[in-house]
Amino acid sequence: MGRKPIRAEFKRDKRLVVMLTAAEMKILEKAANKAKAESLSAWVRETLMAAAQ
Repeated sequence: MGRKPIRAEFKRDKRLVVMLTAAEMKILEKAANKAKAESLSAWVRETLMAAAQ
């Protein structure tokens, strides 16, 4: 038994590739941890969407 299918309007199937240095990655990881984000990806998505609003 797998997990329930994701509804179409919530499905994330697009990728944004961003090249980072090791130092930049560490900065983002620390920020996501400080924010108690569920994951780095979730924190980056939320931060980018907030900046775009």
